[in-house]
Amino acid sequence: MRISTSVAISADGQTIVSGGRDGTVRLWNLQGQTFAEPLPGYEGEVYSVAISADGQTIVSGGRDRTVRLSNLQGQTLTEPLRGHEGYVYSVAISADGQTIVSGGADGTVRLWRGGWRGWLQVCCDRLRYHPIFTNPQTEEAKAACEVCRKYAWSKKETKSGD
Repeated sequence: MRISTSVAISADGQTIVSGGRDGTVRLWNLQGQTFAEPLPGYEGEVYSVAISADGQTIVSGGRDRTVRLSNLQGQTLTEPLRGHEGYVYSVAISADGQTIVSGGADGTVRLWRGGWRGWLQVCCDRLRYHPIFTNPQTEEAKAACEVCRKYAWSKKETKSGD
């Protein structure tokens, strides 16, 4: 027996998304029929699901401490978003689809900014103190550091310095 732990419905009312104890996310029509293969990937329960206003992006969070993004065809849109130190119990996506919010058992609420600049911010922040970034030796590492300085860190540091 499948047990759903979370459900969401698209803005147009045509797509239902469910997350379950079996570690999958499922897509349903209004007749109660699944129209895609279950979206696997979680290690343990999926505690929360959301669907974007345009109905194209599925956001889910669960026991494995990640937030995941998929499309209606079941394709993963990004690597799992990691940062919570406990289960992810709640996810939401903004009307423009550019910001995801997640809440977890670790007591934090995290904002995940969408678009390439937002995802670049996440990547750069995670790599900031990696030895390759603290002492870049190759041309590729130097170029990556420059991209992070230009598009991610300079804006963040300017805002925090105000």
